[in-house]
Amino acid sequence: LVVETTLDLPLQASAEQAVQKGVAAAKNLGVEQAALVSLDGEGRIRAYVGGVDYLQSQFDRATMARRQAGSAFKPFVYLTAMEAGRTPQTPVVDEPITIGKWTPRNYTGRYLGPITLGIALKESINTVAARLANEVGTSNVAATARRLGITSPIQLDPSMALGAVEVSPLEMAQAYAPFSNGGVWAKGYAVERIRTASGRVLYDHGVDKGARRAVISQPALGYMIQMMREVMVSGTGTRARTPGFDEAGKTGTTSDYRDAWFIGYTGGFVTAVWVG
Repeated sequence: LVVETTLDLPLQASAEQAVQKGVAAAKNLGVEQAALVSLDGEGRIRAYVGGVDYLQSQFDRATMARRQAGSAFKPFVYLTAMEAGRTPQTPVVDEPITIGKWTPRNYTGRYLGPITLGIALKESINTVAARLANEVGTSNVAATARRLGITSPIQLDPSMALGAVEVSPLEMAQAYAPFSNGGVWAKGYAVERIRTASGRVLYDHGVDKGARRAVISQPALGYMIQMMREVMVSGTGTRARTPGFDEAGKTGTTSDYRDAWFIGYTGGFVTAVWVG
């Protein structure tokens, strides 16, 4: 059989090198593994790395590993809020907060006082995200995440606002894809066509892919892109910037820095990277 995949060989080679280099550079921080998934706006998987070295470990972290998303989950909280009428300029206060028996803290240990939602996302402020999810409803945030492409179970405790939800890199890439492609749902896939040696087509992805489905509309989409651009320009994502590209994205870390995420997009491409 001839199997045509969506992978782009030069991009795949670059991705593998980047994962190996990144893990080697962070060995002293206890980093052992990484995974990467890169999709285009249609959901075609252009690069896919399930681990640092296939010979050492055949476990596929791109789809089989479920890791806590940390702050990379916050865009689903903010999108839910934008759809409920807020904007990046909406004033909020970064201050201590307790929801039930839970008291979230900022990773810096400091509080900024009166700020805007745009600044809160850019600086990945935990107290504001927790309050926001509580105001719009964690069940509504979960519904937003599912609508965009998260398929793993999502718990509804207040801590879900800060990413106490286990997801795979592929899920995160496809859930961020609508931010990059104009708001359209894009399920990740890797096989375009399968045919026999004589040319008879056994499978064609294009035949049954269905109509394009909008999952984010304006003005919420524009607000999210604006805020996630600021993450890259002057927020937590500045180290991931590539000069000359118009980029947007979000970082995420979990307790004790066991997991670190970056999901970013530019020009209709979205890439999710997990290291841990």
